[in-house]
Amino acid sequence: MPDEDLLEDVGTRFTMRCENILAVEEAKGGTVRCPRCGRDGRETVIRSNMVEREEEVIECPECGWKTTWGAYRRRFTRRQLNIGAAEEVLRDFLARWKQAKTAGEKMIAVDQVIHEFHVYLMRSRATGERKPVPTRTVAVNLIDGKLTDVVAFLETLAGGRNLPELRDSLTAWQERIKASRNHVWKGWKIAGKAPREK
Repeated sequence: MPDEDLLEDVGTRFTMRCENILAVEEAKGGTVRCPRCGRDGRETVIRSNMVEREEEVIECPECGWKTTWGAYRRRFTRRQLNIGAAEEVLRDFLARWKQAKTAGEKMIAVDQVIHEFHVYLMRSRATGERKPVPTRTVAVNLIDGKLTDVVAFLETLAGGRNLPELRDSLTAWQERIKASRNHVWKGWKIAGKAPREK
């Protein structure tokens, strides 16, 4: 039986992390959400077209919070907050978590998101062949640590799974981890984000 308090804590933290990743992506596109207003329970959007100039000032018209784009960008640099090819995965988790009512549904939502991958469409430089390749687990964006540590941690969670959905996602994840490790990158180039398999 899952520890429901722990499960709620993990789901809430994953929700916040997913929302932060999506907010960083929006900011890179010129839409910054004021953090001060957010702490006060308001949502204020600041439109900015200066994401290329670090010295430019971003200022909230509601509360007066301001910073430079460079200082704002440093808040998320090197923190695994890049969306990569995981936007749909993160949005799916947020929707599933919000709709989940039982501990089992919540456990499946958490399990599915940590066993997802950034999947890119790769193109062979020699033949032009294209194929989707799982390149990096989404879990490293949600769980603090190096990729090897996160993978090792997830492997320790494999025991005691009673729900078929959890066993199935673990098996599929292990196969994709193996494929991503064995993939020969020399001679292949990322051609774009691959459509997600359902």
